[in-house]
Amino acid sequence: MLAWILTIGAGICLIYYIGVVLYAGIGTAFSAVWLFFAGFLALTATGIRLYQRTPDRTFLWIPVSMVTLCATGILILLVMQILIFSRVPAVAEPGLDYVIVLGTAVKPEGISKTLKLRLDKAGEYALQNPESVLILSGGQGADEPQSEASAMEEYLVSIGIPKRQLIQENRSTSTVENIVYSQELINQDRKMRGEAFQRRLQIRPIRIGILTSNFHLFRARMIAQKRGLTDAWGIAAPSDRVLLVHYSIRDGIAILKERLMGNI
Repeated sequence: MLAWILTIGAGICLIYYIGVVLYAGIGTAFSAVWLFFAGFLALTATGIRLYQRTPDRTFLWIPVSMVTLCATGILILLVMQILIFSRVPAVAEPGLDYVIVLGTAVKPEGISKTLKLRLDKAGEYALQNPESVLILSGGQGADEPQSEASAMEEYLVSIGIPKRQLIQENRSTSTVENIVYSQELINQDRKMRGEAFQRRLQIRPIRIGILTSNFHLFRARMIAQKRGLTDAWGIAAPSDRVLLVHYSIRDGIAILKERLMGNI
């Protein structure tokens, strides 16, 4: 029974990989992980069947070790998904002073769907909170025609957001740098604001939000907390439904990586 369950799991992973490639292209970041999952599950199922057929010639520790590793990996990823989606706020906190909008890939043909979803949410928030300032965070990658921040500003201006609400942060190349460089810009901008803004900060502390995709928000806020933004409010943008599973698994693995690197 276990071997069949693992075989079915391998088939699902393979089918999902094909679906991701057909939907988003073979160059989709981290898509090969689904091939790895499919191969590992299939190999584990094969090991179990081999032991069942020839128990005298197969070491028991081989299938047991593979099943244990498989179960541990699934459990860790499940815990990561619970952490990611249990912390997604249902409603955006109004009246924030600054909102850091995290960028993502800009393609030669324009912004990606994920970035558009984030910007639509940012535009909605900016229109509802005209005193809030959006920090558009994202540099230019080697395969990007322009910085993510500049593309973000162009899109937001095109949907009616005034430039006075927008500040570009165009140096960052990772989520950690998004937070660090955006903090620097916020500190610079605070000093340049008028007396009314300064008086408001004397009454209450500055309030900062982080806006990104729902699957990415937990990691972004953990990184922000590590760098002193302990009270940053989260604003979750929706995600592409077809790729949500892929993105959330990828971010779960990224959380483990950030933990090992000391970023969270």
